[in-house]
Amino acid sequence: MSTRDPSASPARIPAGEDVPVLIVGAGSAGLTLAIDLARRGVSFRIIERGKQPFAGSRGKGLQPRTIEIFEQLGMIEAFLNASAPYPPIVNYGVGENGPQVIAAKTDARPGEPYPLSLMIPQWRTEEILRARLADLGGQVEFGVEFAGLAETENGVEARVMVDGQAQTITCAWLIGTDGARSTVRKTLGIGYPGETGTFRMLIADLPVANLSADGWHRWPKAPGGQFALCPLAKTNSFQLSAELTTDDTPDQTREAIQALIAARTGDPSLIAGEPTWTSIYRVNFRLADAYRRGHAFIAGDAAHAHPPTGGQGLNTSVQDSFNLGWKLAAVLRGADAALLDTYESERRDIGAGVLAMSKGLLTQMTDKADMRRGRDTLQLDLNYRASPIAAEARSHPGKVQAGDRVPDATIIDPEGQTVRLFDLLRHPDFTLLAIGGAAISGALARPGMRMVEIDRGPGTWQDRAGELRANCGLEGDCLMLIRPDGYLAGSSPHGWAHERIDDALGRNGRGRGACGTGYRTRAARRAPAAGGRAPIAFDLPFPPSGRRLASASDRGSDRVARNRRACRINALCPQRGARRCRILAARHRRLGPLRA
Repeated sequence: MSTRDPSASPARIPAGEDVPVLIVGAGSAGLTLAIDLARRGVSFRIIERGKQPFAGSRGKGLQPRTIEIFEQLGMIEAFLNASAPYPPIVNYGVGENGPQVIAAKTDARPGEPYPLSLMIPQWRTEEILRARLADLGGQVEFGVEFAGLAETENGVEARVMVDGQAQTITCAWLIGTDGARSTVRKTLGIGYPGETGTFRMLIADLPVANLSADGWHRWPKAPGGQFALCPLAKTNSFQLSAELTTDDTPDQTREAIQALIAARTGDPSLIAGEPTWTSIYRVNFRLADAYRRGHAFIAGDAAHAHPPTGGQGLNTSVQDSFNLGWKLAAVLRGADAALLDTYESERRDIGAGVLAMSKGLLTQMTDKADMRRGRDTLQLDLNYRASPIAAEARSHPGKVQAGDRVPDATIIDPEGQTVRLFDLLRHPDFTLLAIGGAAISGALARPGMRMVEIDRGPGTWQDRAGELRANCGLEGDCLMLIRPDGYLAGSSPHGWAHERIDDALGRNGRGRGACGTGYRTRAARRAPAAGGRAPIAFDLPFPPSGRRLASASDRGSDRVARNRRACRINALCPQRGARRCRILAARHRRLGPLRA
């Protein structure tokens, strides 16, 4: 079902109960995280309370950015074969001239290989994810229920129930991807503020005879509430959604659904088959107060609850996990654990913005029966420019800046073959693009980084058509360091090559002090004061002129305070074993040192 990625390592699933990473919940978020860890050779366990995989179509849309992630994880062929573009919307009863047909408009731009959202039922998405995980040597442990946790000095002791028997799993890091009713989130005491909407609906998957699969059929003004039948790509079923205007729980048998179809559509020729899945859904808008407590994280629906409008929930969940995976792997291999604080600072703001957009789309649908979507739903323009590990050193950076998604482009390899940039990113490490200037015969090469020299003379790659420069809006020669998740970590002129690459990758020659993740500690380069401890600080990748860093002595602290001027990062310092230290780093450029 998927193609094995030759650069990926098989997961080393331990035989015992202890493991570096425990993932609680095997939906799309949990499976994506497991796949990313597996291809990096990180040991983990992924447990799921349910006895069987989820069987419904619920999150049936994949946005272009998620499709790009699945390509990077080695699953693009399987997803393209199992999905299809959304059909046009056919609205009935909204005008005097017959059904209103609304086709999606494509806003295709250079560097975006997948401009359209794709429809695929959620059960099939998760089926493909489990198959990819199996390719990499992993598997889901079904029927294992998370029941509680205890934080230890170096990790978490999780209590689980298996066949009514309590067991303990010791892990360094625990990630809760166990849905909107997350037991992990509740156990951690993380608030989940928001609101429960009044909009309720019945959702069902079932075959419907005598109805074309070439359109998404909607009756916005149907008696009893809005009604829709959407064909599920590459299946024989439709997803039924029926607005419920009372708090009563409707009968969900085939006969009752048949009567509902006839009453809402007025078409007795539509014949319902036996439903394979039904659910009563009430709209929620919620965002967790925090994404982390100590050695535990939450991701996906455990961190944010979206209405179905715009197809954002599953996609935001996948991208949570893709952001967290490479950071977890780096920390487990010696990177400073403060890197993990950037997961919340990067993803929670994204979650809040996407939630606000989804809420607006729901209002648009319920008030105006308008299902049209804009470019924002594609998730291609989301960025991490405000991240503490994004640094832009070019005076004229162009349209792609540090923190942005790096667009695709076609370039020519040294053998004269055409290659997509995205193909070069299908590996678990950083990628350095050295664009223009004189070739330096690999002097920039570093462990944990793939270097690609472009337009630097004979034997280097070539941007002959200028596609890379055009898509990134490049002006002149530069270095572009791309994160493992496909976002630009930093960019600089060539003059800062060696030192700034070492800062960005954290290769300071001190094993446990190395951080191949975007920044490093300077503790190994400072002698401690007499009777004291060495202060700790960060070198950010390619810091622009004027960015100053502050440091603080080791102090026990487990608080994270952020505002628009600063990011205070609490870390588990690799140089000091399990001792916690407080590390201060400037979050925005052109700011002075932080105050404790």
